[in-house]
Amino acid sequence: MLAKIINRLRNGYIVYQFGVSFKEVRFCTNVLDILWKENLIKGYTKTNEGFITVLLRYYNGAPVCTRLVVISRPRDRIYLSLLDISRLSNNFGVLILSTTKGIMTNEHCIRKGEGGEVLAYVV
Repeated sequence: MLAKIINRLRNGYIVYQFGVSFKEVRFCTNVLDILWKENLIKGYTKTNEGFITVLLRYYNGAPVCTRLVVISRPRDRIYLSLLDISRLSNNFGVLILSTTKGIMTNEHCIRKGEGGEVLAYVV
């Protein structure tokens, strides 16, 4: 389901849409909260019918997110230890990881001393 969310966001940025909508899934609000805290989207709203509308962010007519990539897939899961995350975090962008303490970015993983499964990569 994360792949559908990332693809909708990527396609929305490619065609310069104001916002994209999709059906709410289990942990999509956690991922959208991370994107909002990193200033990669303007925000999102939930409707009563179970849909989420995400407002995309642009700067001087160009999309803020230049790359949105899904890393782990159901058959190819990629896990990183704390040491690997700290090596990759220098000028790399934002990694979204799933840990035992929840979904968080690479910076939060380093602060909390956690490793986990890499879900997505956003620049």
